[in-house]
Amino acid sequence: MTARAQSEPATRGGQIALAFRFDRHDIDVLRDTVDAGFELWLAPGMDQQAVDDAVGPGVVGLIAQHRPSDPRKAPDLRWQQVLSAGVEHLLGSGQWPRAVTLTNARGVYAPAIGQYVMGAILRVTEQVDARRELQRDRRWPEDENRFTGRPVRGTTLVILGYGGIGREIARLAAAFGMRVLAVTARPEKRVDDSFRAPGTGDPDGSIPEKIVGLDRLHETAAEADFVAVTVPLTPESRGLVDRQVLAALRADAWIINTGRGPVIEQTALLEALTQHRLGGAVLDVFDEEPLPPDSPLWNAPGAILTPHVSGSEAGTALRDLVAENLRRFTNGRPLINVVDPVRGY
Repeated sequence: MTARAQSEPATRGGQIALAFRFDRHDIDVLRDTVDAGFELWLAPGMDQQAVDDAVGPGVVGLIAQHRPSDPRKAPDLRWQQVLSAGVEHLLGSGQWPRAVTLTNARGVYAPAIGQYVMGAILRVTEQVDARRELQRDRRWPEDENRFTGRPVRGTTLVILGYGGIGREIARLAAAFGMRVLAVTARPEKRVDDSFRAPGTGDPDGSIPEKIVGLDRLHETAAEADFVAVTVPLTPESRGLVDRQVLAALRADAWIINTGRGPVIEQTALLEALTQHRLGGAVLDVFDEEPLPPDSPLWNAPGAILTPHVSGSEAGTALRDLVAENLRRFTNGRPLINVVDPVRGY
C-alpha cells in the first residue's frame, strides 16, 4: 500500500501510519487487528523524512522510530509506538507533546537479551575463550584442571534495572541456581504489567532474594559475582555505574552491559580493566556506536565486545506487541508499555 497524501481525510476514526519494515504476513496480521473506522497504511520508508511525510491532519497514530520533526504538522496525533525499548532518541529532541501517548517495545527483546546475558556468564565460567585458544594452538594442556569450568549455581547475579529484560534474566539465572538480587529505581513496583512473551519474565517480582533502590547500589554491587546492566538511558542513569560502584565490585566480578553505553562511566571502566580490579566486562552497547577503531576498549584486558546485537532477534513478539496496541488504540482501551516522558521509561 502506498503512502497517502497528507491532505487526504482519514476514514472515520483516522489513519495510523506505519513507518517500519514488517514482512507481508506481519502487515496482514496488523491490518486485521485494526478496528473499523481506522486505516493502517504504510509509509514508503522508515527514516526521519518518511515519518515527516507520513504525518498530517487525520493521522492519529504513528508506528515509527522517529518523532515528527514539527509537531504542528501532526495536529491529530494521539499515539506513537516505537519499536525499541529505549526512547532517549525521542525524548532528547524537545519536550514530548502532552496530547501524544508514547509506547515502547519493552519486554519484546527480553528473551533474546536474557539468552545473551546467560551466554556471557557461561562463556566466563566455562572458560570458553581459553579453551578456544588451546584448540587454535593445537595444544593439550599439561594441567587440564586449569581449564575446567566453575559452577554457576550458588553465584550471585545483581541485575541493575528490573523491567522486562531484567526479569527475564532473573528467570533464566534462577533456573541455573544463581542467587538473584535486583536494584531498580522503583523497588516498590513488584508487579510487571508490560508486554512479555508467554512463559517469560517474573511478572510478580518473586524471583530476587531482594529488590532494592538505587540508593543501595554500592552495597549490593559488593555481593556480586556478575552484574547485568539493563537500565534505559535517562538523565538519572547516565554514569550510574561510576568509579565508586566499580570499586565496590570484587576483583573477580564481571559486568555485562546490554542497556546503554553511557550508563557505565567508560573512563572508570577502562581503569578498572587495565588495573585488573575487575574480572572483566561483556559489552554490547557503547558511548559511541559504531565503536571507533581507535577506542581503547577493543584491547582492554578482560573486555568482550559485541556490536549491539543482544536484542536483535525478537521473533514475532514485536509484531504481537504492535498488534495488541493497535487493537487497544482503535477500540479505545488503555495501551500497554506506556512511557512516562518525564522518567524516560
